[in-house]
Amino acid sequence: MQAKAPPPEDDRLAAILRAAELASPADAAALRAAADELSELRQHRARNDPQMAELFETITAYAALDYDRRIAVREDSDDIVNAMAIGLNMMGEELSHTMRALVAARDEALAASRAKSAFLANISHELRTPLNAIIGYAEIIREELVESEQIGLTLDLDRLMIASRHLLNLIQDVLDLARIEAGRLEVRPEAVDLRILLSDLSATLGPSVRAAGNVLHTEASLARPVIQTDPLRLQQILLNILGNANKFTLGGSISLSARDELLAGRPVVAIAVVDTGIGIPPDKLETVFDAFTQVDNTATRRFGGTGLGLTISRRLCELLGGGIAVTSRLNVGSTFTVRLPAD
Repeated sequence: MQAKAPPPEDDRLAAILRAAELASPADAAALRAAADELSELRQHRARNDPQMAELFETITAYAALDYDRRIAVREDSDDIVNAMAIGLNMMGEELSHTMRALVAARDEALAASRAKSAFLANISHELRTPLNAIIGYAEIIREELVESEQIGLTLDLDRLMIASRHLLNLIQDVLDLARIEAGRLEVRPEAVDLRILLSDLSATLGPSVRAAGNVLHTEASLARPVIQTDPLRLQQILLNILGNANKFTLGGSISLSARDELLAGRPVVAIAVVDTGIGIPPDKLETVFDAFTQVDNTATRRFGGTGLGLTISRRLCELLGGGIAVTSRLNVGSTFTVRLPAD
């Protein structure tokens, strides 16, 4: 047989009272005491259930960041329930105050970031203009010295132009980072043949790679070598990575390769730069993409640089819809892999 549902509380109370009328005096007293307790419990629940529901609704509101919700403290409610209500009200006030402070701090940080980006963009522009003039006049003077066969004096001009171009590149890195942080860097996708791009990069870096005593190998194993991306930004990413590989590798080898991969079921192109350089310590791998970060101070003094190249490369990869990863072994070499959507 199917069990019957328990009767409502009113029916149970009435059943207890009827049983008390038929029971012995001792049992009747016990039944009436039970009936009184049940009646008191009903009254207690009638007083506290609405406020418990209000407490639950307020907790739910806090989870939705509505910290201005308040609970009424009632005289006829249980002391524990009232204490919970007072505690929740105090917590809501504190959370509301903290949230307002966080919002104000966020707004101040955003304003400071915008001001910093605007300052960097303006000062970078003002610095590039005289630097370009210095480089231009140095080239004119060098040509005149070569024509007058004063070759010995051109060495100082060569050093001047190298230093000026290096400073110009550093300023350009700062300007690019400021544009990225301000959201003002534009991406212009177009059809790019990766085989041609890798070949052009090899020809561009060939002289500097040979000057460092290194050998550069390129390989493209792609079913579809043409992808839609911004060629200038992709070239900037790879030049940064290849420049680092060449800087931290002396008398070794560097390989630049592209291959097809699947990432979470989506076709991607993986462009890897592998070197046999000094490598990166394991505890520095997570911070190598942070701005103004170097592997250590010794490397900074020996090899130079501001530590912006990899930061900009990672930001540019994200703008192109991809990402960049690194693996490395100290004194063995490093592998930087850029992955971009193939479709």
